[in-house]
Order: sequence, then C-alpha cells, then structure tokens
Amino acid sequence: MCKLDLSIIIIKDGFQFILTSHGWFDLKSLKASRVDGFKSKPIIVSSTSSISEVMGILKNNNAYEVFIQDEDKVGIITIREILKASDISMKVSSLMFYVPKLSPDDTIGKAAKLMNDYRLRALPIVSEGTIESAVTTRSLCRALLSIRSFRSIKIGKTMTRKPITLDKKESVSKARNIMLKNGIDHLPVLDSGMLCGIITSNHIVLSMFPREGLERGAFVSKPSSHLDIKVSGLMDSNVLVCDPKERAAAVLKKMIEHEKTYYIVHHWREIQGIVTYRDFVFFLAEPEKLDIPAYIIGLPDDPFEAQLARIKFMRNAKALRKSFPKIEEIRSIIKTKDVSGSRCRYEVNVLIRAAGERYIYSQEGWELPSIFDLITDKDLITDKMMRLLTKKRKKWRRNVRKFP
Repeated sequence: MCKLDLSIIIIKDGFQFILTSHGWFDLKSLKASRVDGFKSKPIIVSSTSSISEVMGILKNNNAYEVFIQDEDKVGIITIREILKASDISMKVSSLMFYVPKLSPDDTIGKAAKLMNDYRLRALPIVSEGTIESAVTTRSLCRALLSIRSFRSIKIGKTMTRKPITLDKKESVSKARNIMLKNGIDHLPVLDSGMLCGIITSNHIVLSMFPREGLERGAFVSKPSSHLDIKVSGLMDSNVLVCDPKERAAAVLKKMIEHEKTYYIVHHWREIQGIVTYRDFVFFLAEPEKLDIPAYIIGLPDDPFEAQLARIKFMRNAKALRKSFPKIEEIRSIIKTKDVSGSRCRYEVNVLIRAAGERYIYSQEGWELPSIFDLITDKDLITDKMMRLLTKKRKKWRRNVRKFP
C-alpha cells in the first residue's frame, strides 16, 4: 500500500504556489524535499568530444554546462571552463572536472549547499552508476517561488553587494581573466563610473571564436582577435536593473520567464549589488558544519532573513577558522533594539575565543544580513585580530629579560 501526497497548484498575482496535503510548502519542507521531484533533463557528451562541438551544443540548447560520464565518475564542463581554452580542437576531457553526484533520495538542501560550495548551476542525479537526470539552480528557484512567505523579501536583502565592475575601455581579455580568477560569470560595465552595460562569460565564449566555425561545429584551433577588443564592443547595453526595494520574488520570476541569469540592483544612479540564481539558492542550502562550537542566538522569526543571516555567519566562521586554527569558539547574539513599523533595528555581537583570549565585535543596523556581511567579514576580522595579536606579541617581547 502506497502513501499518496496530493499537491494543488494555485496561481495568484502571477505567482505559482504549491499546496500539499500537509499544508503550504514552507522553506523547511522544501529544503527537506527529494531532488528527484525537481529533476531536469541533462545534456551528456562523450569525453572524446571537442570543445568546439560542446560550444555548438551549449549555444543550440541555451545551456551553461554539459556532463560527461567517465566510468563511475561524472565530469562537467561549463561556459566558464571554456574561457580557459586556447585551442578548441582539444577534447573536453582536458578541461572537465569531476563533480559530486546526487542520488534521487538526496535533499534539496544538500544539492543547494553543493552548488554553492562548487559554484555550479547544475548537479547530476545518478542511479545505479548512470546519469539519470540533473537538478539545476533554475529548477530550485522555480520551487522557491512556490513559498508564500518568500513574497515579502526585498531584493536588497538577497543581492551580492559590491560586485566587481569593469570600465568599458578595458579589454575583453581582462574581463575573461577577472571571471576566471574570481569564479564569476557577470561583470557590470562602467562609463565614467556609471553603469552602461554588462558582459558575461557567455558573451565572451561565443565571441572568442569565428561565428561561422561555431555554427558549423568546425574544428577551429585558435581564438579570434575578439579578446583584444574593448569591452564596449562586446557588452550588452540593455542592462537588466531593479530597485533594492523590489520584491525578490518578482525579480526572480522575471529572470526565469525571460531566461536571464542576473539583475543589477541599482539606485540613485549607483550600483548597489547584483543578483544571480546563486543568491537565491543560498536560501535553500544546508548550513556549514564546523569542528568547533559555532552558533547564533536570537534569530528573527522571518525564515528567509534568519536563513540568510545563518548562512553568512557560518560561511564566514568557517573561513575564519581556516585562517586562525587556534579559534576554539565563535558565537553570535542578536538583539532587537528598535521596531519601526515592519522594520527592526538589530544589534549583533560576535564573540571569538582563541588561544585563551576573547575578541568581541559589535554592529548595529536595520538589515540583518547586511550586518553579518560587515561584522563577520573575514578580511575585516582577520585584520583586527592580527593587529591585536601583534600588539600582544610585542608587549610580551618587551617583558622578556635577556640573560648572559
């Protein structure tokens, strides 16, 4: 006898919501759902395929990656990996890398965490050693739209702040190098400090090689001179922008409907941030796990704001632990200082215990995720801890007596 789970799809105000027999799909239940329910058809190529052939497949399917079955392992090659190519007659095996495999029983939370850790847009679902299907950031984001409480989140809380930018007079080669060095696919382009366009890894890959060769799937060995031209000659001037106060769900819905992978968050003629599928998948990821006590107290009731704060705290705690192996404990306490309408002002305290010493950092603000961006910033705290530790070492050295 099998158990039936009845689901009803409700469309309201252009948004799709899923009502199961257990009630509305909430964040917790979505994260615990099996990936098998959100699978997509994967694109699989042979390890003997050439880079030029893969480029043609990606272009024709409007895809970002292909999978390669290599015995019991699964390889992947993405648009960003193709940026590295100097000779596209080479086999895909020269650029592919192996990725974690999911089973049909794995959860959305696990898939989202792996995607964030490996900076991927898709993962293979493997059954009996064979690629059966795939789960993508787009399919996860579609599911995220089904959560009713997600509609209240503003895009300003979701975005990645201070994105790397590039002047329109710089070369496409420089844009390519920045993308490879930082593991990103989108670069806002500036003209005298003002947003004027965007260049993506997809733009560069499809322009690196002669168009006629790409369309025929020909074996072209050397990149064209497109890498030497200015960014202004390749960028898309029709930039997708939104205001920080826009609803994240509305922005995500437009991204999916128009098959776009980004939005620039723009206000008062200044770039506030950028949002991609990866920023939305953060909501669904399982939190990091550390080998030391690391916990956060006083999270708000809003599940999305709490999830963002938790993930940012744990991610930066992990980075700090890596920089300072002597850290023994990291603790954060959130206090609500003031309430103004639907907004809360928070005070966040982070305590770090290392080598018998205690370091305390405090920050206040209205946006909890933004506070954690500041207070648990690895570079900021590393700088402070290094200065404190240096002072202590100098003081200790002055007190050391030299004996003949």
